[in-house]
Amino acid sequence: MSEHHGPPELFLERLEEEARPFVEQVERGPFVQGVLDGTLPLDAIRFTHANQYHVLLNDMANLNLFVARARDEDEILVFHAIAAEKENLLEPLYHLTDALDLERAELAASEPCSGCLVRTYYFSRLAQYGTPGEIAAAILLSARVWSAGATSEARGLREHYSLGNAVPGSDAVDTDVLDRSPADTPGFREGALKSIARDLAVAGGEKRISLAGRWAMEYEAMVWDACYEQGVRQGGGSA
Repeated sequence: MSEHHGPPELFLERLEEEARPFVEQVERGPFVQGVLDGTLPLDAIRFTHANQYHVLLNDMANLNLFVARARDEDEILVFHAIAAEKENLLEPLYHLTDALDLERAELAASEPCSGCLVRTYYFSRLAQYGTPGEIAAAILLSARVWSAGATSEARGLREHYSLGNAVPGSDAVDTDVLDRSPADTPGFREGALKSIARDLAVAGGEKRISLAGRWAMEYEAMVWDACYEQGVRQGGGSA
């Protein structure tokens, strides 16, 4: 018997309201604030986006596992669509890392920082044990936290680090990757709500989805702290 008595959209909106403390934690945190005032060492920014490459690869792998968790055609198509959008972020990320003077071969050979990957590790766990509704909620909510930090970072990079430039031979800008979120993939929110509604109809579903979303947000906020602490240390400073 269901324990949930409201439209899934209202349930998701409540979870999104609970994202506010994590959004503020990232926006007011030392990484974002350091970029916004131009005091964060460039090496820390390079470190962060070298690790973003590994995060993106892990996310691409996890999303293909999410497809395997799908219970019907609609869920397969929804997770396929967001997996394709993640893959489409690889070239924009290269535009940013190129602008930061990071060689592409250097990215592939680099050692990832475990602290910067904790959210993707959690998503790997969801790929094994989570339901599609839990996974969809986790994607939407963690993306909300990531986007808050990334859009602020993009603004600081344009103002203080001479980025935000046109990419030669294209209509792209080198900071575009920071202004894009796979959660904005057309149709994803609608598909996510269908999966969430299906899971809400199961006893314990509301609690499980809420926990999955909260942990995804917590881990995403932890990533930003790790990028600052480890990035400053790698750059020879002190966090």
